[in-house]
Amino acid sequence: MAFRLRPLAPALRIVPRATARLCMQRPAIEARRSLSLKSFFTSRKKADQFTSQFEPVLEQANLFHPLSKSPLDPVRAKAEWITAHGTCPTCKEEAPEAKSKPPTYECPDCGYPTHCCEEHYKMGKEEHKHVCGTLREVNEDEHDLRSGRRMKEFEFPGAQHRDEAVNLSNWDTFLYTRGFLSMNSERSMRHVSHVLTYPLTIASVLHQSSPYQLGKDLTVEGLKSLAALRHTLHPAMMPGITQSQDLRSTATHTVRIFCLGARAESHLPPHIYMQLAYLFPTTAFQLHFIGPDAIPPHTKSKEPHQHIHYEQMTFVYDNSRYETYHAEAGPFNPYYDVFFLFSPGLAHPSTKDMWKPTIPKLLDTKCAIFGTGFDEQDVMNDVAEIESSGYELDWLMKPRENVFRSLKHEVNMTDVRQSAQCNWGIWGIRGRRYDVNPSDQN
Repeated sequence: MAFRLRPLAPALRIVPRATARLCMQRPAIEARRSLSLKSFFTSRKKADQFTSQFEPVLEQANLFHPLSKSPLDPVRAKAEWITAHGTCPTCKEEAPEAKSKPPTYECPDCGYPTHCCEEHYKMGKEEHKHVCGTLREVNEDEHDLRSGRRMKEFEFPGAQHRDEAVNLSNWDTFLYTRGFLSMNSERSMRHVSHVLTYPLTIASVLHQSSPYQLGKDLTVEGLKSLAALRHTLHPAMMPGITQSQDLRSTATHTVRIFCLGARAESHLPPHIYMQLAYLFPTTAFQLHFIGPDAIPPHTKSKEPHQHIHYEQMTFVYDNSRYETYHAEAGPFNPYYDVFFLFSPGLAHPSTKDMWKPTIPKLLDTKCAIFGTGFDEQDVMNDVAEIESSGYELDWLMKPRENVFRSLKHEVNMTDVRQSAQCNWGIWGIRGRRYDVNPSDQN
């Protein structure tokens, strides 16, 4: 079954539990913290504690700097790393087998070390133009994140009233209908999308207002699997349960989301995933982050298995491989369980063999499995690997561009010509089910 991708139409802080619960009881616009009135009646030296912690190191008009000359130590360290481990593309073209010289010359337009000397830079400038704009964008974004300004775009809204609809057509409509502060620049959109891509990728698949439609994106089998999950995620309101109650004790069922091979997604603070929970106000969740790199955020503990309770969500972190965790997590139910594989690298030479014992166990559960990739080639490589492995499966979602991919580019520091977007594409599968028909007795 060959697929063709369908393109789309043309420094955080953890909210304390008590504060988050208070936010759920207030309208979203009241849940944001405002400046103290004290700052209007006192000198700058005596500004209140909240205001004084936001002292910009860089002004918004001064965000571009060559990496090696940046006023920020981490950015200069990044330049040193690229110089030590990167390659000069012009050297590679002239002598593919020879070891290239380190890229010590920084492009004056993007500020990244791109070539070994000015001469090679001029020789490869025409090719460099294709990535120069992206590199400058990444350069300024990183300086902005470290500028010390108050990051208003990360002041997320709390719970939303159940009668208020949320539009999941794209980033713009979601942020607007959820009551986020106005994103007045593309840079702010990139910052927010990079943080929320994991919870929103999950939500956009599971929610009844999903942007993915039957025929264009979902197969008939995909609609069946999601209908089972949505039956649990969107139950009829039960009498006597209020929005402020602890759903871990009042919810009829708990939906389990398993993130396998977890890396960056497991490092996000719990309050980030509350944006997923707010879209399903009558559901309790368990998020299981499984894999050697699954580490709870802001912890120095080396315990291999940890639980964190946060509002209506329970977070489980386990450092074991999934084939070991599988028996402990069972039994599984397609109405309550779903798997997500964020950029798993099923076809990548370094991780390919690690997934071989895992995929058959996932398919045996008959639960929905969704995966992402960081670019079109990564997605199609994983799809080709799945199809060539001879698994008995049904496709739930055709591989396509993810509506809630990160809008921020991540640069490959060993070759700055390459960049990727977190969760760029998405696909879905499930272990094949067979319809049993009565045989003809005659």
